[in-house]
Amino acid sequence: MNTPRPVAPPSAAARTLRKILPPLIIMPSVAFVLSAFMSWANVGFGEAYLSTWARGFLSSLVILPLVLASLGPLERLVNRLFPAMHRFGRKLIVSLLTAFAIESVLALAVSAINSPWDSGFGLYWWRAFSRSLPVGVLIGLLMAFYVKPKLDRMMQAARA
Repeated sequence: MNTPRPVAPPSAAARTLRKILPPLIIMPSVAFVLSAFMSWANVGFGEAYLSTWARGFLSSLVILPLVLASLGPLERLVNRLFPAMHRFGRKLIVSLLTAFAIESVLALAVSAINSPWDSGFGLYWWRAFSRSLPVGVLIGLLMAFYVKPKLDRMMQAARA
């Protein structure tokens, strides 16, 4: 019969890597997907797509951490406003509000960089926002119900 070997605790370098690796993978992935949809929404898959997407992706990488930093207070606010609501319902509300917040701010950033500041700016923003919103909602739900719990467990394991 095989006897289990004792598992050595992770090294300090491994714990540090566990702390920084998820945000380094998740944020660029979200920025990549959302900026790709926003660029497609406004210019299609034509000649201008790659340059529009590149500018949108870079602006998303800058803006996204600022938006994500506001999500903790948003979650606390929803928990305070709806204490009697089931945890699932509160997570759903936070996911939807997160999607709207991220999409609106990223659409503004992408529009500000890629669109002229004229009468067409509002339409450019609306197309970026409305066409990428379904993807943003899916990402928000995935983050709240799958990724965030996994990240929380990974962070707890890294602290131990």
